[in-house]
Amino acid sequence: MENINVGITEMHGIAQEYSKFPPEGVVYSEVFPNDKYTKRIFRSAAKGVYAYVNAPNHDIIEAPLFPVLTNQPLIYTPAHFSSAGAFDFFGVPTPRFIKMMFAKRFLERDNFKKLIFKSEFGRKSLLEYGGIDCRSILDKTDVIYPCIRPIPDTMIEYRNNKINLLFVGEFLRKGGANVVDAFLRLNQEFDDLTLTICSSRSIQSKNTPLINEYLKKIDNCKNITMEFVDRERLIGEIIPQSDIYLCPTYQESWGFSIQEAMAYGRAVIATDISAIPEMIENNKSGILIPIKDHPFIKKSKGYIVNDIPDDFMNYLTEEVYKSTKRLIEDISFRKSLGQEALRTSRTKFCIDKRKSKILKIYKDALNSR
Repeated sequence: MENINVGITEMHGIAQEYSKFPPEGVVYSEVFPNDKYTKRIFRSAAKGVYAYVNAPNHDIIEAPLFPVLTNQPLIYTPAHFSSAGAFDFFGVPTPRFIKMMFAKRFLERDNFKKLIFKSEFGRKSLLEYGGIDCRSILDKTDVIYPCIRPIPDTMIEYRNNKINLLFVGEFLRKGGANVVDAFLRLNQEFDDLTLTICSSRSIQSKNTPLINEYLKKIDNCKNITMEFVDRERLIGEIIPQSDIYLCPTYQESWGFSIQEAMAYGRAVIATDISAIPEMIENNKSGILIPIKDHPFIKKSKGYIVNDIPDDFMNYLTEEVYKSTKRLIEDISFRKSLGQEALRTSRTKFCIDKRKSKILKIYKDALNSR
C-alpha cells in the first residue's frame, strides 16, 4: 500500500509530538494555509482561521487548531469548538449563532471527513458552544486523546534531597502569580528548594504594575529562574530535572504540558477546570484544586488576564502552598501520585493507541471519497 500523506496546518506542541511518531504507512508534513483572500471575509486575531489549503501532494489535510477551507479530504481536531467561531465576518461583530450556522455548513460538506476532539470536555462543546446536535455531524465526531512518546524508565526518578518545582506556560493565565507567591513562602521553610519557570518574560496582560510586581519578585529570589525554552529542551532536559509540576491554570482547552509531566511520572498539582479531570484523578494520579465554580473563573472570557480578585488570588495561592508543602514533606505520597500518573500516561495516553485509531480514520476518509 502506498503511503498516506497527511498535511498538518499548524505544528503546535501536540501536532509536533504525534507527527514524530506516525502510524505505519503515514507520512506527516506541514502545509501552509493561504489567507490572502479569505482573511477579507473571516477577520480573526488568530492566524489562518478558515484560510484556504491546496496541497496536491497530500491525501488528507488535518487542521489541529483552527478550521481551514479545502476541497481535499479534511479532518479537524480542535480542543474546543469555540475555535470554529474565532472570527467575525468582514470585521463586523458577528453573533455566535450566525457563525455557528456557517460552521455547521462547513462540517456538513462531503469532503469534511472527521471532527476529532481532544477530550470529552471538548466534544461537549459541539453542543454547548456550537448548538450543533444533528446526526449527520455527530456521526463524524470522535475523541482521541493527545499522546506522549514513551519515556525510558532510566529517566524517571524520585528525589528527596533537592526539590525542583516546575511551572510552564503563559504566566498569569496558567497561575504563575499563585505559584510564585506560594514558592516564596515555601522557600522560607525548606532548604534546597528551587522553582523553574518556563515562560516568556513578555507577560500577556494590560496590567503593567502587576507584571512588574511579579518580575521583581522573581528577579529578587535567587532560587527562581525564568526563561522561555523550546519544547525539545523542555521534554529532554527540564522536566527530567523537576520533581513537582505546578499548573494552577485559570483557563485551559486541554493542558498538554500536564500530560508531558505525567509521562515522566511527576506529581502534578493542577486545577479542576475543562478537560484536566480527564487526565488526573484527584489524590490518585495528581492533586486537583477546585476553582471551576468560583465566580472569577465562571466570568472569565478570553485568554488574557488583566486583574485577579483578591479573594481568588488568596484562595488559590493558599491551596498551591498547602498541596506543594504536602508533596515536599511526604515523598511516599509524591511518588505514589507520580507512579499513577506514569501508568495513566502509558495506558490512557499511549501513543500506540492513537496510532491504531487515527490510521483507521485516515483509511476510512480515503475510502469514502
